[in-house]
Amino acid sequence: MSIMKVIMLKDVGKVGQRGKVIEVSDGYALNFLIPQGAAEQATADKVKAYQAREKVENEVRAKEQAKLQSLIQGLNNMRIEIRVRATEKGGLFKSITAGDIVKAIKEQKNVTIAADAITLEKPLKTTGDHQLKIRAAGAESQITFVISAA
Repeated sequence: MSIMKVIMLKDVGKVGQRGKVIEVSDGYALNFLIPQGAAEQATADKVKAYQAREKVENEVRAKEQAKLQSLIQGLNNMRIEIRVRATEKGGLFKSITAGDIVKAIKEQKNVTIAADAITLEKPLKTTGDHQLKIRAAGAESQITFVISAA
């Protein structure tokens, strides 16, 4: 049985993770991994090129992470207000979800964050002040989200 070195392009269970150089049998590499796009043959040039590409991608990812951290920290103690239709008792006709909060933050503070960054036990269904936590990229902020009747 002959052995071939391959660079994993995708995670493959019980075989290897993306970016790793591993040794597998020729048959497995040529008949499964390479045709499926899960790996490519590891020549010296391809390994160098892959490592250089990974380094650039990691640097870009780190810069985006740092930018997101500063944006999240910049939101700390901010007050975001939204006006929606409500009953006389303060109940809302439509509950406010994380997506609605993200949209309000984008419109009012020009900051784009992912909906899953907002900690919300359940959708907001009443008017008033609501304290919310925003967590992303290792940073955390607390904002006051004010819902008033329109």
